[in-house]
Amino acid sequence: MKRRMISLLLAICMILTCVISIGFSVSAQDTDIADSGTEYGLPQSCADGNILQCFNWTLSQIKAELPNIAAAGFTSVQTSPLQPHDGSNKWYWLYQPTNFTIGNELGSYSDLQSLCTEADKYGVKIIVDVVSNHVAGSDNGNLANSVDSVFKNNKSAYFHNLGSHGSDDGRYATTQKNWGMPDLKSENTNIQNMVYNMVVSLKDAGVDGVRWDAAKHIALPSEDCGFWSKMAQIDIYQYGEILGKPADGDTEANNKTWINEYADYIGVSDTVYSAAVMSAVRDSTTYKTTGYWSRKGVDAGKIVNWAESHDSYANEVSAGGWTKNLDQGVIDKAYAFLAARANSQTLYLSRPSEKQHQSIYYGKKGSTHFTCKEITAVNQFHNAMVGQDEKVLGGSTYYAVLRTGGAVIVAKENDTDVSVTNSNTMVPAGTYTDKITGSTFTVTDKTITGHVGSSGIAVIYDGTPQPTVAPTQAPTQAPTTPPTQAPTEPARLLGDIDGDEDVSVIDVTLLQRKLAGIDIPYVFVDKVADADEDDDVTVIDVTYIQRWLAGIPSNDNIGKPIT
Repeated sequence: MKRRMISLLLAICMILTCVISIGFSVSAQDTDIADSGTEYGLPQSCADGNILQCFNWTLSQIKAELPNIAAAGFTSVQTSPLQPHDGSNKWYWLYQPTNFTIGNELGSYSDLQSLCTEADKYGVKIIVDVVSNHVAGSDNGNLANSVDSVFKNNKSAYFHNLGSHGSDDGRYATTQKNWGMPDLKSENTNIQNMVYNMVVSLKDAGVDGVRWDAAKHIALPSEDCGFWSKMAQIDIYQYGEILGKPADGDTEANNKTWINEYADYIGVSDTVYSAAVMSAVRDSTTYKTTGYWSRKGVDAGKIVNWAESHDSYANEVSAGGWTKNLDQGVIDKAYAFLAARANSQTLYLSRPSEKQHQSIYYGKKGSTHFTCKEITAVNQFHNAMVGQDEKVLGGSTYYAVLRTGGAVIVAKENDTDVSVTNSNTMVPAGTYTDKITGSTFTVTDKTITGHVGSSGIAVIYDGTPQPTVAPTQAPTQAPTTPPTQAPTEPARLLGDIDGDEDVSVIDVTLLQRKLAGIDIPYVFVDKVADADEDDDVTVIDVTYIQRWLAGIPSNDNIGKPIT
């Protein structure tokens, strides 16, 4: 067992980024292991993991933060749009493109290539926000001066030219009329080819996926538009922004038909369900356990949820910016519930430092709160549970997602005791340690009981099975002088930082984080961490454990009980 993680250790060079950040330097020759990033336990597919939205970040800012993003368990990073655009400084100009090429103030095409190359070392996927429904201009159809001449010279052929949508929110207006900017005629093959070529160039740069802005405003093949069927030919992860429904003013039956057709080609955001869950957590009310699009027949694996997105944060309140004034802890609770669920992907917003619509600027790095224990623990739970069934519960004092082997519990009140129904005995009976606080949870075939800490979130899995009831034994006469025995504790293994009686790559990561001054959810024992046994815990001990796991000559006492 002690070498069971060797296949995950093809990325030791990547770990050096963390080492350098705390003032140490170890050469690649010291590790002699190829990069891969799999040691963070990140899924290999965008569709199996959660997404960090680095809203307004430059590509270089994202690149510098990759070690922490991977350690926090995010499978993917979503950038803001990278197309040339009209205007300057304010975030919303990024959504007013002037053409379909790559490169703006957030970074150049070569910067994107560099980011993708570095992200591969950590197993992190890069998703780029793409704006293809419209170009910069006004609601009356006038084009901005900065728009590329190819659009100006072909205005009659390249735009719908049907004016503003007005008060009509039916499907025709949604896909054919202007919604604030000149609406491109996505049915035109030249428009399709321009967008197609841009996405191919993103893939060539190493990008793993795209998020389609305003996807509901681009018509479907059944509506005589071949845009989505053409984009689906590109082998890249794709999901589309569907704010509300495909046509908010149309019937449920029609919206069901349209959303399932979208899902034939791309993933879709479930903003209806996401907002309902966020509101329920905010108000401590009940909610439906099944997603809105799931109830309409869309496979959960094609759905992206969020507790907060740039639309719910950065827009004016009248336009949907309703989460900006909520406490980050409330957002985290809703995220924990959604992110723990099976199959679907959940977006986590790196909040800007400013709240006012006009004061949020692109190029300014947002919050790094995503590195906190509770978000990291939830993401790692999600990654560990890929492929496992789920049971979603909502009690009077909690929300819970049970997966085969563990659970994420969101208490309606923070710092409180909970008793959760162990529905279908999803979580095996045993004793579990909350990955966030270290407190103990007891699981029987009927209940999960324990104390949820100050974040209001608890994450449990990898428990110790409870022993079966011991047979009744006849009493025996006690010896005249019973021997006095000192209490014993399980022997700790040299290098076993998390105390699970096995030395693995997880212990390497925990030791790195401890050396970097980042708290870890385990009791830290200097003697256990002193892999080179020189009575001092340094980055050299990290290297010793890495080498031992990789089968490179190191200290042979690693993995053995400490004497």
